[in-house]
Amino acid sequence: MFELIIRGTRVIDPLNKINDVLDIAVEDGKISKVAAEISGTAKQEINAEGKIVVPGIIDMHTHMRTVLGHKHAQRMIALAGVCTTLDMAGPLEDILTSIPQSGSGVNIAVLEAAGEGQTLSTSRPTEAEQEAFIEKTLELGGIGIKLLGGHFPMGIDISESLITLANKHKAWIGWHAGSTQHGSNIEGMREAVNAAGKDKFLHIAHINSYCRGQIFNETEEALEAIELLKTHPNIFSESYLSPLNGTRLIVKDDVPLSNVTVTCLKKGGYSSNYDGMKQAIIDGYAGVLVDDGTIGKLLSGADGAEYWESKNTACTGSLAVNPAVSRFLLAGAKRADGSFVVDSLSTDGGCYPRNVIVENGLLLVKFGALSLNEFAIKSSLNGARALGLPSKGHLSVGADADISILDFANEKAFATVVGGKVIMLDGKLLGSGTKIICDERGAQALKKRNIKFTLKEPFSLNQITDRYAP
Repeated sequence: MFELIIRGTRVIDPLNKINDVLDIAVEDGKISKVAAEISGTAKQEINAEGKIVVPGIIDMHTHMRTVLGHKHAQRMIALAGVCTTLDMAGPLEDILTSIPQSGSGVNIAVLEAAGEGQTLSTSRPTEAEQEAFIEKTLELGGIGIKLLGGHFPMGIDISESLITLANKHKAWIGWHAGSTQHGSNIEGMREAVNAAGKDKFLHIAHINSYCRGQIFNETEEALEAIELLKTHPNIFSESYLSPLNGTRLIVKDDVPLSNVTVTCLKKGGYSSNYDGMKQAIIDGYAGVLVDDGTIGKLLSGADGAEYWESKNTACTGSLAVNPAVSRFLLAGAKRADGSFVVDSLSTDGGCYPRNVIVENGLLLVKFGALSLNEFAIKSSLNGARALGLPSKGHLSVGADADISILDFANEKAFATVVGGKVIMLDGKLLGSGTKIICDERGAQALKKRNIKFTLKEPFSLNQITDRYAP
């Protein structure tokens, strides 16, 4: 008897060049059989006729934190069809300790944020402190670090040093582009690209964020971003499809704490102070993240402003600042060999209610901008290859049974399967716990804490530069 059989679904598996109506059987958490008609029985069967199956979706940029977020982030991505995610800020300890209450059955790799007063003593840490920070993160179960340049910038020399040290330690390093010299815009992206050069790995986060028309118009900025990435194959990137961003709405001494918030308010024509932030919320340009008991939602209008003030502005939220034209261009751009310029679709979501890889990704398929095969490459296979997870991103026999079942007609996730376990079915959450993705340096610490983990392969730049070309 099989553990699970998914019957009568169109299976999309780019790696194995499958696009056909098939059954899938799962046993011991692995893909056991993929065939036109699988006989026998299973402990659980899902009739997926009329649905689409893709390898488990991997969201390469989310926020799973409960600090300034909420405890529902893992539930929200499970509901959205996501099996595996890269958390890009941590705090790592917050995520690890929240597993019993917040786990929904998903896999999470974590980047620890490099932040003054949190993980670093100053915005200009010594090289010894930088190196100790990276080593500690890896030993505790993270896979690398994240530079929060757009929100909390550091000097370009410090950012370059952290990139060099992360590469030395074969750690993942992400950067929300921006420094004390340049902001979170196309100039900041140029600076980040130059800092990595052509020999160091760097993950530049949410490329769409630098194509909001702050320096030129959105189309020019998106086209420049595409050319920068084409000429720097050592850089991994993702972009998201939601018009909403995510940022802190904290105002201190009449100035927003985050530089990103300042930029977003100015783009919307609002003053970058307390009154401007309040008016943006009242007008619906900004939304305040609130907990409805099950998931996080955005609250705006007079009620949103009242909630924001009741929290003394200590809130996170979103502003509708991502232009459609740049999101569209970045989603489909390709290199000469047919591989994607921007490696993955992402959301910058999790605890933010913009987990729309399925919704907006399938709209791109319906529009004709992506094929279903290309959607699966950008939403799963590329992320698995980059993270060093050879058993994910495809549906080969023996691969991890991470499966996303999609309702194509309604552009939504129908079921989420992780390791053969159905953690979401037709809008109902069924999973618990969390499996952390780490390398061998973090395994011992997680084992001591009885936290389940999956070992990724040791990082190699070839994982990034050897891109999948259909």
